[in-house]
Amino acid sequence: MSLPNFMCIGAAKSGTTSLYDILRQHSDVFIPSFKEPHFFDMPSVYKHGIKWYEKTYFKNVKTEKCIGDFTPSYLFFSEAAEKIKNDLGEDIKFIILLRNPVDRAYSHYLHSVRDERENLSFFDAIKMEEKRLNEYQKKNDLLNYIRHSYIKQSKYAEMIEAYFDVFSSNNFLILHFEDEFIKNRKYTIEKVLEFLGLENTKELKIDIKSNPASKAKSKKIKRLMQKTGWWRIIIKNMIPSLKIRQIIKNRIQRANLNAFIPPQLSEFEKQNIFELDFKDDVNKLEILLGRKMNWNK
Repeated sequence: MSLPNFMCIGAAKSGTTSLYDILRQHSDVFIPSFKEPHFFDMPSVYKHGIKWYEKTYFKNVKTEKCIGDFTPSYLFFSEAAEKIKNDLGEDIKFIILLRNPVDRAYSHYLHSVRDERENLSFFDAIKMEEKRLNEYQKKNDLLNYIRHSYIKQSKYAEMIEAYFDVFSSNNFLILHFEDEFIKNRKYTIEKVLEFLGLENTKELKIDIKSNPASKAKSKKIKRLMQKTGWWRIIIKNMIPSLKIRQIIKNRIQRANLNAFIPPQLSEFEKQNIFELDFKDDVNKLEILLGRKMNWNK
């Protein structure tokens, strides 16, 4: 069997792509070239079965000790935990990066704006979030549910608690994005390697910042990639492999991006959002993890 024995399940917009790019360099690590299989959180994908998942994403595993799946939205969908346990066993290891919830929510919003999936201001979007998500839930529209869940995906306590109900807390390495992954990268990567039972290596390039804030070079290309229609049917017939289509799509999208510096929230705005939306959840998180997060300074 060549199935994952570890996962990075979030949080989204918290450095998971950078960690993915770092770990992929290790000779004893196999992670699919397509970063997010979405197998355990998308019913339309999960229905293909565990053998399809293995064949599609992990058929090239050779002698690697650690096999990983990096899908940050697994953390968001608590029902994924039971599926993971049933299909991969109770000993699988999880890595979770946690970022200041306000910064994470705003970064998520900017990502949706970049992809032309959001036309509201940030403050209007978070005011409308609950109503939007209720509507998406009724329609079973999971993609838009993920795209517009800015606040909900930043409420870490309830998500982690759901996983702790299924797996032992010893299965988890939970990293503080700002204090560990950003400010103390070398020590943190050593911590990750130790958690995975890997030999440390000086060959890893760790000064990587993947998936920075960006905007489309060409809005025409961006819109073309999002359109549905007859041409998608032709492409599916020409390229039957879902994985290969996903890889090609991601490469085109990445090539169409330019880095830019987005407008920033003021400290006053961040403080207000934290107090209103996240204070109680962060208090619960600190009790759950037995550590201070120090996000409300």
